[in-house]
Amino acid sequence: MSIEVSVIMISYNKYPQNLFSLFALENQTFDLSKMEVIFVDDSSSDETPKLKEYSSKFEFKYIRCDQNVGRSKAKNIGIQAASGSILIFIDAEMILDPEFVEQHYNYHQIEDNFVLTGCLQHYCAYTVIDPNYNTKQKKHVYSLIKKANRKSSKKIKIRKSSLKRTHEKIQLFSEEDIKNLQYKDLSFYEPFYPEIINKYGTEYKDFYMPWMFVITHNISLRKNLLKEVGLFFEGFQGYGCEDWELGYRLYKNGAKIIDIPHVHVYHQEHPRGNNDSNEGIKNYFRFFRQHPNFDVGVLCLAWMGKSYIEINDLIGEFEKLNSENPKHYINFTKVLVELFNGVLVCLSENKRITNLLSYSKVKNDLNVELMLKEKERLTIEKKAGKLVNIMDYLLNI
Repeated sequence: MSIEVSVIMISYNKYPQNLFSLFALENQTFDLSKMEVIFVDDSSSDETPKLKEYSSKFEFKYIRCDQNVGRSKAKNIGIQAASGSILIFIDAEMILDPEFVEQHYNYHQIEDNFVLTGCLQHYCAYTVIDPNYNTKQKKHVYSLIKKANRKSSKKIKIRKSSLKRTHEKIQLFSEEDIKNLQYKDLSFYEPFYPEIINKYGTEYKDFYMPWMFVITHNISLRKNLLKEVGLFFEGFQGYGCEDWELGYRLYKNGAKIIDIPHVHVYHQEHPRGNNDSNEGIKNYFRFFRQHPNFDVGVLCLAWMGKSYIEINDLIGEFEKLNSENPKHYINFTKVLVELFNGVLVCLSENKRITNLLSYSKVKNDLNVELMLKEKERLTIEKKAGKLVNIMDYLLNI
């Protein structure tokens, strides 16, 4: 049979969690003869290369990079090797419910331009004990093991003292355990942005940033959509934003981004250190430079304490203003975008957020006098009050 679905996994030093993910893919209700798994090993230094000999009922392609190429490039390598018309991206440490592939496949038969996400039913699960877990994780996994052992006849045997002594990962489950869904006993609910989905629904109605949910820990789309918008942008460094940037292009091209609430996904826990937030900010600034638009720049306000719902309201006012008066407030709009640019410069360079227009590269093109007149007109007409307020705030900090 011809391949219809390509599951793309990229992995860097995630053994044996990546093996457990493959076991879960073997457990899918979808016809495995129509599915392939493309596993891109981004030059792992652990036991991941063992998977080169992995065999299953689905077609398995193991691709090893000679050197670490990064997340975007590794995903693009997977896309280029894919035979299926439907692509599913998952993290190497993501365990999927047995119905996951079938559910995604069925949705894609309804509409060609779907991008399907799995954020509301996102769980985390412990499948190993890692010596590099932080103190909170070690306490958490032991409490879950204790709780599971009280409920189940099949005990997970592990001594609390071994959490301190071990220098190697301890596997908590076998292949049979994974296929019997025993990992759920050590799982906990951790959805992405539940406040947004609870307010706007799984189809993100009236939410102007659904591209935020395009996170390739588990998404799917038709390959043709990538032919229209291009592959992952490879200019990011380290972690973050390659998913959002692709999601933004898909959204602007008319893709319909929705969340599937019917199947659960389980991200296997790994050591959690201090995330390099500055790396994330720098990558977001790269995203903004690729797309210097209001609806990208405004998200800088999240780093200044604004909620995503407040930011969404600002985009709503902006869209309304430009649909009703597309030429009346051009200077007002330009200055707002340049203020966002200034915020991102300050954040990425760890500077105090102040004097924001001084960072503009188009200062000579900005007519601040006309902008002030346009702002005054909005105030008199009682329009776009939230936009006026945020402009006043950013101009005066």
